[in-house]
Amino acid sequence: MIVQRSVSYRRKVICGYSLIAQLLQLLIKITKHQMIKMSLKSKLSFLVVILFLLTNLNAQEWVKLNDTPFLRHHSNGFGIGDKAYIFVGVDGESNQVSKDFYMYDSTSDTWTQLDDFPGAARSIAIGDDWNDKYYFGFGSSSFSTLTDLWEFDPATMEFTQLPSCPCIGRNHPGFVAHNDKIFMGSGSSNNGDLKDWWEYDMITQVWTQKDDIPGDNRHHPFQFALDHVVYIGGGHVFNWSAYDIETGEWSAINSFPEGRVAGTQFSYNGKGYALSGDDYLHRALPQAETFLEYDPATDFWTELTPHPSASRWAPSSFIIDGAVYLFGGYDNSDFNDRSLYKYQLGEPTSTETIVNDTNIDVYPNPFQDVINIDISATDIKDAQVEIFNSIGQSVYTAALTSPSVDLTSLQSGAYVIKVTDINEKTVSSINVVKM
Repeated sequence: MIVQRSVSYRRKVICGYSLIAQLLQLLIKITKHQMIKMSLKSKLSFLVVILFLLTNLNAQEWVKLNDTPFLRHHSNGFGIGDKAYIFVGVDGESNQVSKDFYMYDSTSDTWTQLDDFPGAARSIAIGDDWNDKYYFGFGSSSFSTLTDLWEFDPATMEFTQLPSCPCIGRNHPGFVAHNDKIFMGSGSSNNGDLKDWWEYDMITQVWTQKDDIPGDNRHHPFQFALDHVVYIGGGHVFNWSAYDIETGEWSAINSFPEGRVAGTQFSYNGKGYALSGDDYLHRALPQAETFLEYDPATDFWTELTPHPSASRWAPSSFIIDGAVYLFGGYDNSDFNDRSLYKYQLGEPTSTETIVNDTNIDVYPNPFQDVINIDISATDIKDAQVEIFNSIGQSVYTAALTSPSVDLTSLQSGAYVIKVTDINEKTVSSINVVKM
């Protein structure tokens, strides 16, 4: 078994250097005259803020957002643009099947319930996205296990039923949409776990059975695709395998995650990720192993920053703008947790042009309760102010009707003030510190 921790450590160090650099830049902007005028108490408070930030870098990598409006496990969905579309899973309170369908807006951190999924209400289904569409099916209705397949197009908000798999109905199989195909296999049927492997061609709409997955029968495995290879493993079985789409051949890979089961997974920027779940006996995972990154170039698994709380059984995830969002499922101590968490995997892919108008005067900096944002020397009309904390959360938004802005409600710490004009163009972004 091969696992490396150095990448995770380097990321934390880089994060620390970045924040230190920002604080040093801010300190340079504070003139010697301003420091002299500050009281001893203010100077000490300023140093405490810096020390607090530097000693809490690791805790800033996962961000808690607003709770989900539902309590579910085995949900499925994907992110596109700044939205996510979620087929919510089994009702955690009534344990009933569901056809509920929700949309999440990452810009406002809000959920909206949409029209129901038109197929049968179900539990323990599976899905994956490809080419800006989502493919969803299988699971169990109130009467039987299912073999159906659906396509959802967020551009039209329409569902299309595709040909069903000519296979045994099943719950939580491996399922990957990739390179205009869907690869599906394993899962639990009415007669036990499976190991068969099927390919669906999105162009010809034909299902074809392929060679079985190596190893024992399994259910609720982890799976993801990179380049021309589909990776699958775990699901109460200790081996992990790679399936070459072009040759149809299987090969073994590093099996460090072993038999872990019932988590969530995704691929991003050339790497595969296994997030949360249980061990092969449905016990909580070691906290350090709740978030793993697989590099196919080195066949290494890397432990990333663990997600908050204990490992979760049957959670769900989606990607928006380079960040993974984690929600749902249960941990072994909390069956009523509706938390939604966000982890930034890389630089956001969205871009924003910042003019940085030097005629905007922001003072005093550091400040205590009130800060002044003076735009009188600019041509800005109908300015809007938004303030973000050190982990990127928006904590204040308002129209700038006067230079004086009361920020008494904010805690001591480092913030970024963003000023936008009538055209919603960011004209300035300023780092400040509240004492």
